[in-house]
Amino acid sequence: MTDLLERLQGLLAEYLTMENIAFAVFSLLWLTSMIRCFGHRRLANLALRQRREKRGEAVPISVVVLAENQCNLLRKRLHKFLDQTHPDFEVIVVDMNSQDETQAYLKSLDYMPHLHYRTLPDGAKDISPEQLALTLGIRTATKEWVLLTNIACEPESRMWLYNISSRCTADKSIVLGYTRYRNPHGWAGMRYCFFSAWQQMLNLTHVRRRYIYRAEATNLCYRKEFFLQHKGFARNTTLLTGATDIMVNTYSDRGNTAVCLLPETTMLKDCPRSRQSWATERLFFMETRRHLRKKTTYRLRYALSVLLTWLYTLSLVATLTLSLLLTEQPYPLAIAAAVMWAVHSIWRSNCINRTFRTLKEPRLYFSLPLMLHLIAKWDFTAWTRHKLTNKKLFRKRFV
Repeated sequence: MTDLLERLQGLLAEYLTMENIAFAVFSLLWLTSMIRCFGHRRLANLALRQRREKRGEAVPISVVVLAENQCNLLRKRLHKFLDQTHPDFEVIVVDMNSQDETQAYLKSLDYMPHLHYRTLPDGAKDISPEQLALTLGIRTATKEWVLLTNIACEPESRMWLYNISSRCTADKSIVLGYTRYRNPHGWAGMRYCFFSAWQQMLNLTHVRRRYIYRAEATNLCYRKEFFLQHKGFARNTTLLTGATDIMVNTYSDRGNTAVCLLPETTMLKDCPRSRQSWATERLFFMETRRHLRKKTTYRLRYALSVLLTWLYTLSLVATLTLSLLLTEQPYPLAIAAAVMWAVHSIWRSNCINRTFRTLKEPRLYFSLPLMLHLIAKWDFTAWTRHKLTNKKLFRKRFV
């Protein structure tokens, strides 16, 4: 018995070394990350399955388009909303008290049968302008379903409205479409595209299992009765942005929500004009997420995804460093770790880029590992800025 214990102690002393422990941790994280990569393919699989499915009939639908001092964009893009292949639809443009030629331009289009426009009432003090505009547009709608967007976006296809309304079935109250940035340029454009696609990829796959954590308000369908039943945006009337995020987060669940990823239903959104405008958008979302009720499951999943990326990389570095410094024959362990890293990198790139290709996002290869590691930095920067910002900035100033 004593000999057996001494032999076990000798084996432990021989194999339970720092470099072997580091390699074992790296192997465990490698396996976990390889399995998680299947989740990155889930959205692409859903999109491909929806393309093969038989599409339902298009339901009557109203499109609410917000505009504020964007007359040039109205002239350029409004016809893309009006020129849709759909048997029964209307477009309601809500002018948020523009100071340019927006109202005059809309009045000149009175002859168009599908177009209606509304203007915010003067002196509204009890609700933020965005929420008031959305509420006015939804209440004006005469159709059963209402699709929310703004004039800074444009549909990718004439079949956009037909295909997304075909997903508005009797058992659903919310339908989410996909939104992507158009014509990204340079490093900044690629960063905006990647971060938007990454967050939507996580959120839309989460929707199919539980609820909506957040929603792109540029391609979002509500059932009008659902909006009125829950009293619209009554929970946070003074919050300047994020009203749609809060509403769908509060009242969505797996049963009443659908995701539409048909290729013609994508909405194209203008890239942020500057780094500052993107940072401001992230800052306002940090305030919005404070008011979200359903958050624990999604945030835990999101945090684990970001943390796993960093832990995997650190374990790889530790394995290579310790094997090269502490072992007499470092190459077998280092080569095994390097081969495993190469296999994982190829598999992860394949899974993520397959989804990006399906959603017509720019594909990333050599820059993908860097982007994945920068997510933590971008989130921390936005969180820090939010903590240092006066919270009055995010609410309507009463006069």
